[in-house]
Amino acid sequence: MGVTEEGDCRLSRRTILRMSAGLGLGSAVAATASAPARAADGPIVKPLPPELFVVYGTNAEMRWEAMRGQGYRTPTDRFFVRNHTRTPLIDARTWRLRLFGRGLHGSPTLDRPVEFSYEDLLGMPARTIDAFIECTGNGRSFYATQQNQSVTGTPWRLGGVGVARWRGVPLAHVLERAGLTHQAVDLMPRGLDPDFIDAGRNLGRVRRPLPVAKALDDVLLANEMNGRPLPPDHGFPVRLVVPGWVGIASIKWVGDIEVSDAPLSSPWNTTYYRMFGPGYPRRAASR
Repeated sequence: MGVTEEGDCRLSRRTILRMSAGLGLGSAVAATASAPARAADGPIVKPLPPELFVVYGTNAEMRWEAMRGQGYRTPTDRFFVRNHTRTPLIDARTWRLRLFGRGLHGSPTLDRPVEFSYEDLLGMPARTIDAFIECTGNGRSFYATQQNQSVTGTPWRLGGVGVARWRGVPLAHVLERAGLTHQAVDLMPRGLDPDFIDAGRNLGRVRRPLPVAKALDDVLLANEMNGRPLPPDHGFPVRLVVPGWVGIASIKWVGDIEVSDAPLSSPWNTTYYRMFGPGYPRRAASR
């Protein structure tokens, strides 16, 4: 399924902190619940040379031929970018991962959550995996060119997918530290990118529920990509990597996680990123 456990290639905490300090943090601001970060000047930070990418506004598709001779893993400089809005610039020194909800002991609230700093996560047991991330719409353009159907959304060809070596803390470990209860059912990780507005409706920050069973299995809170700290476009300082699941589940720039004792939903599993029709019941289709 595109996931392999690999040998230890860890960077020291000191090295990661030193490297992360060079990711544009001099112009970044603190991450808070109401004002997560300053956005970059454009929707994507990294260079997008035309020989490597096809750019669609806030998104950039890797040209398939750019992987010629590159091997199994996708180099970071040509890994595709999927943004709902734009890449935020976040200061790892002030970033906090906030966990709250009735699925945690004491039912902490968003105003009074359980918090972990970037350095807290660097001090926890880490895991390294090779895993692919693929945009749900990868190949969408073929509906039009091969099936003569009218579709909306970014007209991806085949470059909305990439394989990287990710390193970080298993989400299961953080949930245990935060006080996960046996009554917990769903999690709602939420990114720190700007609010997404669709047809004049503000839908808030990108978020999508994840069942506790999957979260406790193999989900990673990644802080490294291909042996270096995450670049801004790929989730710096911390992102989820949800092996084997559609890319929208691997929330970038994760800032908070609601842990609930009841099923959760968001526009990203009810309106978007799901199948419709009699064969796809509403709740079952959200996963």
